Amino acid sequence: MAALNEAVAAVDLKTETPAIDLSDAVVEGIARHIRSDGFAVVDGALGDAHAAALRSSCLAVDKTASTIAEGTKMTVDGRRRDDVVAWLKKSDDAAVAAHRLAMDALRAKLEAALALKMDSSSFMTAQYAAGSAGYVRHRDSAPRRPSGRKLTAIYYLNPAWTDSDGGELRIWPDSCAEAYVGGARDDAGPHRDLAPRHDRLLVFRSALEHAVLASRADRLALTTWFFNKLELGLELIAEKRALRQAREVEYECERGCGFRGGFDAVAAHEATCVAAAQ
Repeated sequence: MAALNEAVAAVDLKTETPAIDLSDAVVEGIARHIRSDGFAVVDGALGDAHAAALRSSCLAVDKTASTIAEGTKMTVDGRRRDDVVAWLKKSDDAAVAAHRLAMDALRAKLEAALALKMDSSSFMTAQYAAGSAGYVRHRDSAPRRPSGRKLTAIYYLNPAWTDSDGGELRIWPDSCAEAYVGGARDDAGPHRDLAPRHDRLLVFRSALEHAVLASRADRLALTTWFFNKLELGLELIAEKRALRQAREVEYECERGCGFRGGFDAVAAHEATCVAAAQ
């Protein structure tokens, strides 16, 4: 039985749902909490049978070290993120295919309720080994348009998880507030810590800041992003343009050696500046 968790966001809806589908009542609860809080948690979301089958499938798939954004490039940096991942868009595994169908159905229902212009989904499983440091504070999407990813939906696959295992997802519900995004204040408000319990579904606005805390047990999840294809492309273009403009800003050596150049040349200049050697 799927129940919206009001300890973090409500009322037990006590609605019987199909094994790999979410009832209209549960989806309405998710949409309501997305509007008011920016996130929603559903416990017992898709059923133990589906969770067990999907866990086996996600454990079996070949994974590679995760990457993290460096400007418009992606790089491996275990100090900031130390999980291994696999993209599952083309997987023909039965449990994965069933989950994709369930998430696409959820996207359609949430789009009808929230009108975020979500027209596509992507799927990735992520595994953190016991003793992992987690994933530093970040966003899945820009806080202002264009922002391709609209909602992040994480389905956790960790039977017998206990509070002592750590591995919570820490989320800042106020991190999209205009005052914070615009720089008028330097804090994102209070955070919430959500345990990665088996058969738990967490849905939140992709632009919210969040982090994965250190885990003392193996931690497995399947993440779905609901996005707008056009805005995703525009977001990447905007990021590239911003980086290019930053590189084009001229730097003038404060030591008076006469050097002027782009900020991308500063490191090389610092190593050879004649004024610094005097």
